[in-house]
Amino acid sequence: MDNKSLAGILYETADLLEIDGQDSFRIRSYRNAAEAVEAFPQQISDLIGDDKQVLAIPGIGRGMLANLKEMLGEGQLTLHADLLKKYKPSMLQLLKVQGLGPKTIALIWSAYQVCDLEGVAQLAREGKIRILPRMGEKHEQKLLKAIEDYQRIAGRYLLDAAEAQAEKIIEHLRECAGIDRVTPAGSLRRGRETVGDLDILVTGPACRDDAERQKLIEHIIKLPGLMEIIARGENKVSFRMRGGMQVDVRLLPPESFGAAMQYFTGSKAHNVELRKRALKMGYTLNEYSLSRLEDESVIVAAESEEEIYAALKLDFIPPELRENLGELDAAEKHALPDLITQKDLKGDVHMHTVETDGRNTIEEMAEAARARGYKYMALTDHSKNLAFANGLDDARAVAHIARIRAANDSVGGIRIFAGIEWTFSATARSIFRIRFWSRWIW
Repeated sequence: MDNKSLAGILYETADLLEIDGQDSFRIRSYRNAAEAVEAFPQQISDLIGDDKQVLAIPGIGRGMLANLKEMLGEGQLTLHADLLKKYKPSMLQLLKVQGLGPKTIALIWSAYQVCDLEGVAQLAREGKIRILPRMGEKHEQKLLKAIEDYQRIAGRYLLDAAEAQAEKIIEHLRECAGIDRVTPAGSLRRGRETVGDLDILVTGPACRDDAERQKLIEHIIKLPGLMEIIARGENKVSFRMRGGMQVDVRLLPPESFGAAMQYFTGSKAHNVELRKRALKMGYTLNEYSLSRLEDESVIVAAESEEEIYAALKLDFIPPELRENLGELDAAEKHALPDLITQKDLKGDVHMHTVETDGRNTIEEMAEAARARGYKYMALTDHSKNLAFANGLDDARAVAHIARIRAANDSVGGIRIFAGIEWTFSATARSIFRIRFWSRWIW
């Protein structure tokens, strides 16, 4: 469990404690600890064996240290789990709506025992929110609009957040024996800007044998951060993560893995056109195989996506292009565009070394960049503005630049630039904005 996950549980616990009407000092201690853990440059999991180091973090006392140990050892915090049982996970979703803070949610819960989005919206439509203390008709109408706005955009997650979540799930799955391949599908694999839910496809010996498959399913539901099991079958487990994201893990035999990859990657519009093409050619295409229409027992292709597209007389279409925007015609005419891949990257202009909060030396970073085929790189360690990340003061910065210049001369095959990351404080940002706008106006 990384720092962000630990902080998330602590933040949620603070909110739930406030809804529960607990002591303000106790609530503040959880929020302070969450902020400290979230901002800490090292992973708490790397330090948890050394009580002295963890207790040196501002906002972490012995009680909070025990909480961190419990989360890292058990994958959950008992207090957090007990509060969720009392108020249900839907209470946390209410906190994401503008105008619905812990005190307002606690007030609604106390009056109506309602803790879900649609329930609160219904109360507002019936005029039952305005009669509560500190509310009123205007507040009720604003709340109803905020809920409608949230419902319109809810359920989508930025690509990087979905990718990070998928990586954690994949890492957890690979801990189980009998797994050959674990691959994300859906809009994540297609590289869409936002992702609705996650589809994870798994294949290997563990997916064939009934006993081994049940062991794998038991392992899946022990995933840290799993909040609710939606469905559990022989070949599929659906669950919801703490942040609300739904995940479907499908266990597949190797012989149909390619067909499943094609089907569950989508998009829906792309798949519809591909199935139409298959029918015209005398085939039927589904998540199990590409088969002959007159005899579905005759499988034409199933094990890989490449086989399926080739059997349909098409060049392989990369997932990022599968949006029914002319890619099938282009694939038929051998006119698909070349996509930019990691091999096309020539350099990286934001890297940190051990001089601040990085894990490698200048030379190690340069060697790794060169091994990736980079032509240039820029080392941009923190400035003194970020003291907790061991930011460079003036003297250290000058010495660090000198070492970068020396490495640039000694490490061949790559150009090394020197830079620095200067982080604005909140006060500095405010002053900058005031001065900028003053100059612009006058």
